Amino acid sequence: MDRREFLKLTGIAGLGLVTPMIPRSAWATAAAGEPYSGTFWVFVQATGGWDPTSLCDPKGNRGEVDSDPMNKAYHHDDIQTAGPIHYAPVGYNDTFFSKYQNQLLVLNGVDMQTNGHDSGRRHAFSGSLKELQPCLPALLAHAAAPSAALSFISNGGYDHTAGLVAPTRVDDTGSLTNLAYPDRIQPGSTTDTWHSEATHARLNKAISDRQARQLAKVTLPIEERAMNALFTARSGRNELKRLTEFLPAELDPVRMKRQAQVAVASYKAGITVAATITQGGFDTHNNHDQSHIPRLASLLEGVDFLVEEAERQGIADQMVVMVGSDFGRTPGYNENNGKDHWSVGSMLLMGKGIRGGRVLGATTERHRPLTVNPQTLELDENGIRLKPAHVHRAIHRAAGITELEALRRHPVDGENLDLLT
Repeated sequence: MDRREFLKLTGIAGLGLVTPMIPRSAWATAAAGEPYSGTFWVFVQATGGWDPTSLCDPKGNRGEVDSDPMNKAYHHDDIQTAGPIHYAPVGYNDTFFSKYQNQLLVLNGVDMQTNGHDSGRRHAFSGSLKELQPCLPALLAHAAAPSAALSFISNGGYDHTAGLVAPTRVDDTGSLTNLAYPDRIQPGSTTDTWHSEATHARLNKAISDRQARQLAKVTLPIEERAMNALFTARSGRNELKRLTEFLPAELDPVRMKRQAQVAVASYKAGITVAATITQGGFDTHNNHDQSHIPRLASLLEGVDFLVEEAERQGIADQMVVMVGSDFGRTPGYNENNGKDHWSVGSMLLMGKGIRGGRVLGATTERHRPLTVNPQTLELDENGIRLKPAHVHRAIHRAAGITELEALRRHPVDGENLDLLT
């Protein structure tokens, strides 16, 4: 398969490769590296700005005495609890929080410091409001497997990498087998191929030798970048073969669940470090309750499915899941029964190394953030507001990447809080 044909097929599959500058010395490691078996990081992005008061920071209405209710869908007295977690009695909340109450770390009153979609999404998933800040999954993939073609799988949301790693964007998985096995005459056949194994081996050796000769002649960075893009595409075919071995025979028709299946299979194959999974539709400026609550239900069903798929594949004990959004929704409703942008949100974490069964942070009845003591994490009027940077810095420490050169170039500013353990 030549470069033009490969890139054509990646476009058909909805699979895009965006390649950073990779040192020549990395290619031998990338080609002969062992399957990745470290922590699997999954970042679920609820794009558009979710409403924590309909989720894990409930604020119900108080009946006729409430002239400007926080929520019309449920009463204050109907708020439910699962262990330490209080949740709104709507959607999929009861099933989800009852099931995962002992595994979940809930962070409420997280100050996103913005009402803008782009900046809020960037803040939530990079830990910084600064432009062009690399997202956390890119940092983690860069630290663990920088030259693997599928090290970071993105399904949208904030996925800027600052050139640290190549994100692989997968949407339509129908052509993955064609990409993985370009030598097959028929995609479903394992024996009907254009070339014999011996011929295939000679072709691969010729390609490898040619790549080495070409790189030896390169003098300009732009030439090296172009060659690396082609080499990443070609080396990615072997990784795609391993991925297809672990994909379910039938992928789920629901997009978020399909994303989860591909991400889990790719980690199981030893070729992925981190992935983003997205669920959109949360920017509900009109008819909030009718639109937003079903979207939250779909989101939690998707996270539930992700955990169950990881358990089915036997990798749940290696997975960390972080769920967040651009920001929250305003207290009360606008004239269209919608809710607008509000800079206070929540985050959910669970998985390897996360001490669950806890809720940190809180908000007032009108969803304004309360402050916490930086040492004890208890509510403290003289304390600090929780911010995305605190979560990211805690994950940096848990992942052992605090000394990463990329973090020196792209620092995440904030206090070190012992949030995860």
